[in-house]
Amino acid sequence: MERVAFIYWGRRGSLSQFTLELAEASERQRLVDATFSVSRNNESFDIFAPLGDRIVPVDTFVPTHGALSRIYRVPTLRQAMLDMVARRRIQWVVNLMPHVWSPFVTPAIQATGARYAAVVHDARRHPGDHRGLVNWWTLRDARNAELLFTLSSAVGSQLGAMPAFDGRRIVPLQHPELTYGQAARARHYDPGRPIRLMFLGRIMPYKGLGNFLDMIENLRAVGLPVEFGVFGEGPLGTDGARIEALGGEIVNRWMAANELPLLLDRFDAVVLSHIEASQSGVVATAHGAGMPVVATPVGGLIEQIRDGETGVLAERADGTALAQAVLRLVKTPGLYDGIAANILRCRAGQSMESFLARVVENLAAMPKR
Repeated sequence: MERVAFIYWGRRGSLSQFTLELAEASERQRLVDATFSVSRNNESFDIFAPLGDRIVPVDTFVPTHGALSRIYRVPTLRQAMLDMVARRRIQWVVNLMPHVWSPFVTPAIQATGARYAAVVHDARRHPGDHRGLVNWWTLRDARNAELLFTLSSAVGSQLGAMPAFDGRRIVPLQHPELTYGQAARARHYDPGRPIRLMFLGRIMPYKGLGNFLDMIENLRAVGLPVEFGVFGEGPLGTDGARIEALGGEIVNRWMAANELPLLLDRFDAVVLSHIEASQSGVVATAHGAGMPVVATPVGGLIEQIRDGETGVLAERADGTALAQAVLRLVKTPGLYDGIAANILRCRAGQSMESFLARVVENLAAMPKR
């Protein structure tokens, strides 16, 4: 059995839940002897307590202090990783999302003889995403990896086209469902009531909130009763006034993990109105709750959403096409209920257990040194 350490040093976001559910899957499957290193500065750090001695906590930083102001912690972080590798005789370290400090630590890990793999979420910066400014730096860490995983073929292709990764082994996997500890329920839509649609996630230009609101206006213009909500952190700009004018619900802040299950229960479908994408943790969260997704046909979204089976894809990335997709979802007899039932039937193939099995299979397939 391989001895593998999985690392996630981020502070918040769906990767915290991803890491927890991966740990739970590893306990159920026993495919690897797994250790998990997470940051004490993670806002959800307490959820990892049940892992007991399988958890290796480290200190990173919070945004108000910044990476540079706490960079003195890097030697301590490096030593903590060296101690973990030695004490637990780690064979592979898999970084679930390279951190801004990862390039300072990875070479020391590899110098011990432990092998290194990384999950690359984005090969390119998303338009308007200021966090993407550090993407080039975290990709520097990915160049140290013997094996790279991506969560969509779209990102895998982008990465493989970069000269720095020419010839590197890149394995595209699918983003597994995230359940947030809840059992998915069977869903049903009654055409006699308004369809309830939601926008969920960080509000950034590439997420296309304007497209979402154009869709709402188009649906109402053709007489479809629709209720909607916008949930997420980020500047609303002029879209805030549009949401209010359309009578939408607004929760303009970060949504904590424990809020999501109840929130998802209140709506019929999540709409991803993106103009660009790699893959989406929102899709994984919706499917984990058994919820159909309506999305634009961009990036890795076309891999996560099988049209007519796990959701509906618009023909274009604009509000008119999204409205047409919603109309198809609700006006086609049996389509909504069929998609919802199919999401439940296909769960095994989209599960965290399936994801872990693929990771372990690829680690084992790497040539021995």
